[in-house]
Amino acid sequence: MILTDEQIEYIATNLEFYGVRQGELKDDLLDHICTYIETGQFDDFETAYKAALQQFGGHHAFSSIQRETFMEVHLKNYLKRKKVTYIAVFVTMLFFISGAVFKIFHWPGAMILLFFSFISLALFLLPVYLVQRYKNAERKFTSNH
Repeated sequence: MILTDEQIEYIATNLEFYGVRQGELKDDLLDHICTYIETGQFDDFETAYKAALQQFGGHHAFSSIQRETFMEVHLKNYLKRKKVTYIAVFVTMLFFISGAVFKIFHWPGAMILLFFSFISLALFLLPVYLVQRYKNAERKFTSNH
């Protein structure tokens, strides 16, 4: 069965109606559904489209597919940022504590260690903290409205 442009547009519109709004995911699902319909042995479009929807778990599954895809993509990035942040916090605290110990015992290099800890705090940790607070506030604001 060969799909017309109107039928493809109908499928794309229904995907948006079912909650698929991510461009790349929408294109992939549209491609899979069209391929399933075109390679199947169907007589009419309605039967083929219903069979394709059932093949993908029904129209209720599309929003969960989008949610899972979103979480998988963004969770990886979030975990990478979190890991880098924890490492930076560890290094900053190591510099600060070492600098404080060196300062207490009047050992050389104390000021260099303290300087690097404050530079790391001012140039990396504080901006990351403020950006994260801003994103959380923005997320709360958009979820309430």
